[in-house]
Amino acid sequence: MKKQSIKAHLTPYSILQKRRTTINHAFASAIAPVHEYDEVRLEAAIQFLGQDPNADLKCVYCDQDATTWDHLVGLVKNAELRGYGHQIGNLVPCCGDCNSKKGAKDWDTHLRMMVTDQSAFEAKYKAIARYVESYAEAVNLKRAAEMFPSEWERYDAIKQHIFNLMTEADTIARRLRDVVAAKEEQFTYIALKV
Repeated sequence: MKKQSIKAHLTPYSILQKRRTTINHAFASAIAPVHEYDEVRLEAAIQFLGQDPNADLKCVYCDQDATTWDHLVGLVKNAELRGYGHQIGNLVPCCGDCNSKKGAKDWDTHLRMMVTDQSAFEAKYKAIARYVESYAEAVNLKRAAEMFPSEWERYDAIKQHIFNLMTEADTIARRLRDVVAAKEEQFTYIALKV
């Protein structure tokens, strides 16, 4: 670690700046399609990936022990729901390192970074693509918006209202931060100034 890394901690915190992505993700996740847990279907899907569903699972990208599930196609892009949601065919066993490195990248981009041997890449790519095709269904946002336009607009308005409240909270927090940082003898002066 370098000493300059402390700079991130020595800047005022912004509720909106730090949590906008979290809120967008929460709103997208809430409307994303979800498969119910079905052990038989899940076992078949894991076998489809070439793994034993009754053994410890391996990361589909690097073959290390899996510690989490990765969304092949991320839930959010440009603050909007995309892809396939929380479906078996969009979730794969993944190690923590690959999940972190992949981030918001598409799965095939991350796979290309992890598997440099062309024939191994092609085999993994085909297996994962067939997995998605067999176990997931793409989200049709346009159809949903056309069928329920008023609900869609209200949903977006609620999210925007939350962002507006967060902006207001940031403004108040800036003033309160000055008060909290002030010495007691300065409280009266700052209170009068605000």
